[in-house]
Amino acid sequence: MKRTLARIVALLCAALLAACASAPPGAGVVGTGTVNAISEIREASQGGGLAGSIGGAVVGGMIGSLFGGGTGRTIATGVGAAVGGTAGAQAGAQAAAVTAWDVSVRFEDGIDRVIRVYQIPSVRPGMKVRVDNGSVTPL
Repeated sequence: MKRTLARIVALLCAALLAACASAPPGAGVVGTGTVNAISEIREASQGGGLAGSIGGAVVGGMIGSLFGGGTGRTIATGVGAAVGGTAGAQAGAQAAAVTAWDVSVRFEDGIDRVIRVYQIPSVRPGMKVRVDNGSVTPL
């Protein structure tokens, strides 16, 4: 019973860590300005990280359960699940990475902001643009 409980707790912890996500840069920004620069990036997919985390936790827990006996085995199972979940999340996120572009815009108020877009931008540095909740379009 303790062993099963330890595995469940480890799986839940791994899933919660993988599910921590934040909004992309520039979400909710509205206004006009001039494009400073555009850079291409690889962004890890959140879904792949979650699947990898769960798979890694299961495999890590199974490997950990092969070591020790009694309380030591329970601890090894939990540690194996945690390490496997972390490694699986990283591997899964990298495998499912997507291409995005960070568009740096100097707004009319003088503040530079970065807007992350997921389609090849139709704008170039020096162009006047309108930014509306994550999209960048030429004026």
